[in-house]
This record gives sequence, structure tokens and C-alpha cells, in this order.
Amino acid sequence: MGRLPVDALEPGMVLASDLLGSDGKMLLPKGMTLTDGLISSLRRRGVAGADIDAPGDGQEAAAIDAALLEECAARVGRRFLANDLAQPAMAALFEAAVMSQARALAAGQPLPPDVGPSPRAESMADLFFREEGGVEDLVDSEVKLASFPDIYFKIRQVLDSPVSSASQVADVIGKDTSLTAKLLKLVNSPFYGLPHRVDSISRAVMVLGSQEVSTLALGISAMNAFKDIPPELINMRTFWEHSMAVGVFARLLGTAVIRNGSERLFVAGVLHDIGRLVIFKKLPHAAVEAIYYAKANLTPLCLAENEVLGFSHPLIGGLLLKAWKFPEALVATVSCHHTPSACPGDVEAAILHLADIMAVALGHTPPASVMVPPLEPAAWELLGLEPGRLGELAEEGQSQVDDIVGAFFPARKN
Repeated sequence: MGRLPVDALEPGMVLASDLLGSDGKMLLPKGMTLTDGLISSLRRRGVAGADIDAPGDGQEAAAIDAALLEECAARVGRRFLANDLAQPAMAALFEAAVMSQARALAAGQPLPPDVGPSPRAESMADLFFREEGGVEDLVDSEVKLASFPDIYFKIRQVLDSPVSSASQVADVIGKDTSLTAKLLKLVNSPFYGLPHRVDSISRAVMVLGSQEVSTLALGISAMNAFKDIPPELINMRTFWEHSMAVGVFARLLGTAVIRNGSERLFVAGVLHDIGRLVIFKKLPHAAVEAIYYAKANLTPLCLAENEVLGFSHPLIGGLLLKAWKFPEALVATVSCHHTPSACPGDVEAAILHLADIMAVALGHTPPASVMVPPLEPAAWELLGLEPGRLGELAEEGQSQVDDIVGAFFPARKN
């Protein structure tokens, strides 16, 4: 279609090139679908016009009703209040999130309900108090009480042995039928895209490596250590669905940025919020306070935790994984996933930081938390990605999340 003046722009049109301001900074990325709100914003900024795709190039956006796009942009925009949409990465994620929600609604899928804690949770008493010690003591009390599956310790024993072999790893894991079934479902899903079906743990070890398979097995085992969270506080399926979505995006980003460590990044994503479960178990009343604070102040839950508790879940999660003897790199990544600047130069922490942001932005939100955490500019710079790449990774990840969730949970009933 070519260059159009701003007054000729209409909702549903798609930018054919990056739209720059008078100072040369990007206002909107190539591929962004315009809405009434965005067009009004461009007028206020004094933008003269924009390059627009020909009608055939933006068929999907044109096929979605402009009013629906506008509704989704407003709804999704509330999710992004803690972020600057003029930042290119966040602008690209915003566009991907709007289109994702518009596609879902156009296909007749209902919006997920905004479910918070049950009112009964407000009367729950905390089991740990500050006068009893610091966060280390809180984690230590949980480690002592945690009912970890035996398979975890058996895998840990094999990994810690200097003479262990790949066949021993496969033998230990293969004796746990539930873990084996989940691992094989995961390895054979489109998430891995292997050319041939893997029908045994020994074959999985040959294809992926013993360290990678062991890391996956440890991560899956850790999920079973938290089965006694009161349902009044949190929907555990929703919690793990968010965590798996973060794992999917972390693995995709890892492949795009560093081309290795993808299994460790997936597990880091699955376990990144595990500190929240400790808070729910030990400090249920304070956890509910933090959720209400986040909702009242339209702030991400991690920031609300700091305000209410004086600490947040990444610190607890990192200490817990350290006590469970997870790899040091994974511990650091989880500890810094909301503040990668605390781990300067740590690319994996920056990847997990962005993966969590992507999951929440695209609607894979943790229970009782819908605000997209703020993106640290230094973390984005460290990754060296083009903003447009995020839209591609979002598309790829969205198609994989359901497959991964399906490997661990039965299909939801309508």
C-alpha cells in the first residue's frame, strides 16, 4: 500500500516498516497492527505518516474485526501498565499479545477468569514469623519438612558419583514409571521436534545426553514436592501451566541467543516461581496480603511481595534449589529472574527474565497475578535480539505450550 499520512491510517492496518520518531527512536515495530488508540497516540506525537502493508500482506489482521482488536488492545494494555510500550521489545510483545487474544476470541475461546484467593484464605494464620529468623531459616524449615520423592535422591546420588555412567542414569530414571511416561511425552512432543520417536529413557539419554535428561527428571520430580498447598490459596494447575509456559519461552530464547543449555533453561522456567509455593505454605496470610496489594496498586506480584514481606519469591526459590543441590547456574538464574542486574552478565538470568515477561504478556499468567513484570533494559541489551524476533518466538512458543501442558495434565473440561 505504501506511505500513508496519519489521518489516512485505519485500525487493522499493518506497519510495513519500523515507525521512527523525530529523534530517530522506534515508536512502533514493523508488523504492528494499528488500533484507534495507537493511531491517536501517533497524532499526539506529531507523526506525519507510516508505511503500510498492502491489503494482502495483512490478511489476518484485516480478517479480525477492528472493534475486537481495539477491545483486546485496551484489555491487554492494562496488563502492561508497569512497562513502557515505547520500548521496542515491549511494543513487539504488546502487538503479539493483542493478536493472540484477538485470535482466541475470534475463534470463540473464552477469556480466562481473573481468580484470586478464596475469602476463606484471609483467615489463614502464618506458620513462620520474622522473629523466628530470616529467609534462610524459612527455607531451612521447608527443606526439613519437604516430602521429596525417592527418585529425586536416587538421581542425585548417581549424578554425584564420579564413576556414574549414562546407562546408570537411564536405569535409575526408568524404574519410575510415572516419571518415565512424562519424560517420554515431553521428549516426543513438537517441543523437541525430533525426527524419530524416542521409546525409552536410554534412547532419550543417547539423543539428549545424560546431564540434560537428568536435569529434566530432577525438575519434574521437584514438582511433586508441593502437593499440600491449600486450594483456597492457589490453583496448582494454573501455577504449573504458567511455569511450563515460562520454560517453553526460556528454551526458545536460549536456542536463539546461546544455542545451548536449553534443558536447563526449560527446568529453570518450570521451577522459577517455586519460592512462591514456600511463601504460600509458610506465610499464607502474608501471601494473600501481597496479592491484594498487587491488585489494589496495579503492580506485579514480585514488587508487592517486597512491599509486604520485605523479600520476594526469587530469593526463596534460589535458596530452596541450592539446598536441594540443583546446579549452581540454575540456582543463580532462578534467583535473579526478576532482577537480572543482580547477576551482571548472566545471559541465562536475562533469558529467564524475558521468558517470564513473555509468558505473562501472552496470557499465561500465574494465579492471582496478571501484571507483566517490568523489563530491565540492560537484560534486553545483553540478549542482542531484534524486537521483531520476539513476535516470531511468541508464535512458536504459543504453539508448544499446550503440547507441554498436555504431557503433564489431562485436558481441561469445558
